[in-house]
Amino acid sequence: MAKSLKIILLACLLCSLAAMMAQQFPLWERLLRYYGGKTDDTQVPSMKMGNHMQMSLKGKPQPGDKQCAQRIVAAAGSVVAHYSDVNTALRDGYRPFHPTGKLGEEVHYTNRRYNRLEQRHPDYDHPGSILYKRTPEGMQAVGVMYTAPQDSTPEQLNLVAPLSIATWHRHVDFCGGPRSLPLEELFGPHAQFGPQGSIHTEEACKEAHGLWIPVVFGWMTHVYPNAKSPNDVWAGMDMHMDANTDDEEMKK
Repeated sequence: MAKSLKIILLACLLCSLAAMMAQQFPLWERLLRYYGGKTDDTQVPSMKMGNHMQMSLKGKPQPGDKQCAQRIVAAAGSVVAHYSDVNTALRDGYRPFHPTGKLGEEVHYTNRRYNRLEQRHPDYDHPGSILYKRTPEGMQAVGVMYTAPQDSTPEQLNLVAPLSIATWHRHVDFCGGPRSLPLEELFGPHAQFGPQGSIHTEEACKEAHGLWIPVVFGWMTHVYPNAKSPNDVWAGMDMHMDANTDDEEMKK
């Protein structure tokens, strides 16, 4: 009886693997769709930057915002100093996300455990990701990244890092390509699919027989505590694009 049960379980497993392999899209794209958001609509006042980035707009300053931001920057500075040697980050469970090996690139070293925990409550001393820049001398710690759930409200983001100071962003409107595609169709300046692809609408993605992923990850904000300019500490950007708010002043 036990032997028959093992055979049945093995057969089921093989069938499942066969079905998975028969799917048109690679596993990583299907996982992104499963864990990603179902729509890029958000309550957070925001605007699109390019085809695949959604950026928060600056909120009105609230009492205590400046002091809160100062505490976050101080904590980020301590983290960057502690993890100045990338090997320390590796020993503590941080792993590089999609490095290219090119000089000047910024690589996210992410600790999955810390990343999961900060979805519920921020721990500024243990950020989900540390940002490293690849230099001729090696990997240099330059900043940290804090995250929040993809369906966060403005109030929830504000509790993590003040919207009047921090710039939050999400990766959106992603069209996954079939696994048979060459890499240049998925990555690079001439890609049609993927995070840099020219396809950025659901209609165009369906026409190209792609896998539509409205929101790839949750909300993120970068902090660069040692930036030369105060305006660069929170990675703020000047964006002149349509915003999802009726506030005309915020669109200017």
